[in-house]
Amino acid sequence: MEERERTRRDETIVSDRTQEPKQYQVNILNDDFTTFEFVIDVVMSVFFKSLSEAEEIANITHVKGKAAVGVYSYDIAHSKVAKAVALARAQNFPLRFEVVPFDKLRSHNNQ
Repeated sequence: MEERERTRRDETIVSDRTQEPKQYQVNILNDDFTTFEFVIDVVMSVFFKSLSEAEEIANITHVKGKAAVGVYSYDIAHSKVAKAVALARAQNFPLRFEVVPFDKLRSHNNQ
């Protein structure tokens, strides 16, 4: 009987519910020093956008002050930002990004 009680206490309760990881939007921020060409290169190489997507993102960033480059899990978003910032610093550019929680409902309402 004592062994039966120990087994029950040691059991792990497993939930059937799985949740998608929270998503985060990475925004690129405009500055007066980073070249348009460098922004396009970083968006293509780090965020895997096509040339036309990268040019559109660079244009939006220039006009509106920032643009979304992608939506990722927390770790991936921060990893991509770290890589992009390291590339920028290696070229002496002050390129900056922000990582913000992604709200799907708000995103669809803004389109």
